[in-house]
Amino acid sequence: MNYFIHTERLLLRPPVKDDDKVLYELMSDDRLIKFLTWEPHTNIETTRNVINSLIASQQNDKGYHWCVCTKDKVIGIVSLIDVKRTIRTWTLNRTELSYWISPEFQGKGYATEASKAVVEFGFKNLNFHKIIVAHAAQNIESKSICNKLGFEQYAYEHDAFNKAGIWHDLIWYELIKK
Repeated sequence: MNYFIHTERLLLRPPVKDDDKVLYELMSDDRLIKFLTWEPHTNIETTRNVINSLIASQQNDKGYHWCVCTKDKVIGIVSLIDVKRTIRTWTLNRTELSYWISPEFQGKGYATEASKAVVEFGFKNLNFHKIIVAHAAQNIESKSICNKLGFEQYAYEHDAFNKAGIWHDLIWYELIKK
C-alpha cells in the first residue's frame, strides 16, 4: 500500500531511518513536549529507537505514522496509534489520532491539515470504523484542531496523567466513519 499523502501544502510520508538527525533536532526541543508523552530526546540513539519502533508498529498493524513535510522539510509527525482491530469475537477497527508540530510551525494550520488527511486515509485505506483523540484540558490549540476536524467530545477524564509532578485532565473525542 502507498502511504504517501499529499495535501495542499504538505507531503505526509512514513518515517525512515535517515530522518534521525532532523527528528532528533525537533524531538530534543523542550518547548514541544509540555503535553506529550515523552521527554526531550537527549541523544540521537533515542530518536533512532523511536524511528525503528514507528516503522515496526506500521509493519505489525499496531500504528501508522507520517512525517509532516513542507517543501521537503520535516516539521512534525501525525500518527494513528494503539490500533485495535478485534477483541475476541468483537470487531473494533479503532485507532487514536496523535500529532505534534515543531514550535516554529505551530499556529499555521499544519496540524489540522495533516490530521485531516490522515483521518481520511485511516477511514478509506486502513478500514478504521472509529478514530479517537484526546488532549490535555489546558491545550486549547489541540481542542481547536479536534473541533475543526469534526470530532465529538465523549468523555472528560480527571487526573488522567501526571507530568512533571502535575496532574492533568484529558478530554476525549471520537469520529465514526460515515
